[in-house]
Amino acid sequence: MILSEQIKFFIKACVIFSVLSFSFSLTGFLFPDDSYVIGNPLIVSSPTLEHIFGHVAFGIIAGAISLSLRYVFLSGALALLVDADHLLQFLDVEMISRMVHSLPFAIIIAVIMLYVFGKKDYRLAAISFSAIISHIAFDVWLVGQIHPGSSGGFPLFSPFTVEIIKFQGLDWLYLEILAVVIVGIVAVLNRKISIKNCIKK
Repeated sequence: MILSEQIKFFIKACVIFSVLSFSFSLTGFLFPDDSYVIGNPLIVSSPTLEHIFGHVAFGIIAGAISLSLRYVFLSGALALLVDADHLLQFLDVEMISRMVHSLPFAIIIAVIMLYVFGKKDYRLAAISFSAIISHIAFDVWLVGQIHPGSSGGFPLFSPFTVEIIKFQGLDWLYLEILAVVIVGIVAVLNRKISIKNCIKK
């Protein structure tokens, strides 16, 4: 694949992922009793370069086993773009934070990306799914660094429930390993399928 096509693929994937991330965050409006005004993310979340590059790094680690540079870089980008759900906070509306930090969304995004880019691009589906997991992993790690001994919580099964699931200690490591394993398994299976197809030809 030539460079221009690689760039188009990268941009298209990032845009679709961001739009879906933002759109899914709107499901928080389904729970008005649990909603509240979170505030400007630039003030409330105080994003730093370490925070930004941390998400990218955790994503890249998960994508490194994909056996493809384009998926490695895309994995880092998608892990960061999970936070597109914070854009809703700029409107100062009552909402539930981190709705996108959930397993149902990870499944939905994997299926949609697979459908949009071709039903045989299983590595992209795995990267999209694992981007959510690695993003959560970094958030848990970061909370542990800023507030040792405390836990980070996410509505892990939203939008079915907004109950907060807590993570602490080395949970971040287990989550990151899970992200790596998912991408690794799919990458190996994808390679075996490619080899079989080459043999048949």
